[in-house]
Amino acid sequence: MTARRRDGQPGIFDWGALLVALSVGAVTVTYGLEAALSPTGLKNGDPAGPYFFLGSVALLAAAGDVRMLVRRGITGSHRIARHLWRMCFALFIAAGSIFLARQHLFPAFMRKTGMLVFLSFLPLLLMVFWLIRVRFTNADKKKRPVIGGLAPSLSAH
Repeated sequence: MTARRRDGQPGIFDWGALLVALSVGAVTVTYGLEAALSPTGLKNGDPAGPYFFLGSVALLAAAGDVRMLVRRGITGSHRIARHLWRMCFALFIAAGSIFLARQHLFPAFMRKTGMLVFLSFLPLLLMVFWLIRVRFTNADKKKRPVIGGLAPSLSAH
């Protein structure tokens, strides 16, 4: 949907995505509360911390969706940045799930050198780099021609 949609046109898909993010966030935070309040401190064998972490990320995404819908869509670098953080964060979760949770699947030299930890956090490092590049540099912005010392939008006044 990110590639197909025209700039500034939120649709029914965006409202549905907001409801999914809110639902996932609410259920996950509820599980965290159940784990925190249980006698063992666990829910389905997991402690409360991961539930709260993932629930807060889902609610953060939902807050971004609300902001985008209130503004009637987003365009340009804001749209790219939104897509970047969501995709890179999902890749970070997936990389951690394979490289850190399943270390026994990899050769000993990878476990001993810290390569698996690096590969797990690489998506976050790349996300930070690209978010800075997309949001805070002028690399993707074309320079306006200057006419008589004023930008074209100012010279008409």
